[in-house]
Amino acid sequence: MNGKENVPVYYFLGLLESGKTSVIIDFLANNQFAKAECNLIILGEEGEEEIDEELLEKSHAKIVTVESAEELSTEFYQELQRKYHPSSVLFEANGMWNAGDYMNIPLPEEWFDFQNVGLVNAETFEVYQKNMKDRFVDLFRYCELIIFNRCDSKTRQQDIRRNIRVVNRRANVIFESELPDFVEEEPELPFDSSKAVLDLDFDDYGAWFVDMQDHPERYDKKKMIFDGYICSAEKDNKIHYGVGRVGMACCAEDMMFLGIVGTGAAFHQLNPKKQERRWGQITGVIHCKWDSEGEVENLAIKVEDFREKAKPEDTVVYFN
Repeated sequence: MNGKENVPVYYFLGLLESGKTSVIIDFLANNQFAKAECNLIILGEEGEEEIDEELLEKSHAKIVTVESAEELSTEFYQELQRKYHPSSVLFEANGMWNAGDYMNIPLPEEWFDFQNVGLVNAETFEVYQKNMKDRFVDLFRYCELIIFNRCDSKTRQQDIRRNIRVVNRRANVIFESELPDFVEEEPELPFDSSKAVLDLDFDDYGAWFVDMQDHPERYDKKKMIFDGYICSAEKDNKIHYGVGRVGMACCAEDMMFLGIVGTGAAFHQLNPKKQERRWGQITGVIHCKWDSEGEVENLAIKVEDFREKAKPEDTVVYFN
């Protein structure tokens, strides 16, 4: 029990009343956790849902409450390890804390970050997102599993998926509802990905970029035509080329370059020392390289033709 990296830590992120405690209750009721010697719950906030004493006793769970993120430190965790010798740690974060303030704290050598789960109440998501965008960007960035609960037919599943994917390409997004007629939608595309030559409309770049990260096999060896930048840069005495556009997931502070590696003669017109880039119509073929485990090792586009053109007033890719 005291060996290195044998205590999984589960982080649960989300605003108040997003369902974090309900998920922890489900975890504790799971046979695997019920048989554990000690499930340590670090509670950053208390909502309407409470964990009853009977379940705590049955699942051998202990609760430690913290009032602020400033209380958290490696030394604090080490003291909890010495006191409880937990089999697992379930961390329910306060929704108003900055995730970076606690997610980046080094864990004791016995603990390891096993899973980061984000919870979102779909009923209040639209309102909160407009006024608290930074909270959701925080949640989307750090979680590999994001659960939208209390969904209904008005939940904009496709828009939400695209919004999250641009912040965290690896996030698995699940939509849940207690309504009997609710259906979790398959991701839709605004274009036909089966075409031999895919000529993207200006507003479809974001949907294509996200889908390419999720399903690179759809685009391997496919010819693409779209408007965007060809770019160059020199770093560590090595020249890098790429194509893409700038995207905004939730707010201006989260602008990022949505691009892939580029090859081809078209880049020779750029000065990498000046990190030069040019806007125009790009025609090229996508190439995927796979590793021995079937994962994408490299994703690139060989640019066959580039036609410089006047840049539109707004070239940003929007996801919300």
